[in-house]
Amino acid sequence: MAKVSKPIASPAKKEMDRWEIESALSTLKRADEIRKNPNMMGQVQKLAQEQIKALGGFVTPSKAPAAKTVARPVRTLKRK
Repeated sequence: MAKVSKPIASPAKKEMDRWEIESALSTLKRADEIRKNPNMMGQVQKLAQEQIKALGGFVTPSKAPAAKTVARPVRTLKRK
């Protein structure tokens, strides 16, 4: 049976991957800055509501993803 090897990533592919990761990190940092600024966050929420209304019912606030999710610890049942 022949072994299936992973394709070798080219330098250009590695550069693109690195750029994408750096861009994602920059986005996360900016999102954190926005969350910490009450004035900006209020303006963002207002614009989001306007865009939801403009979509005319395609998206509702109840179906929109939560602004922040927190992982909760998993509880296990103890055996008696």
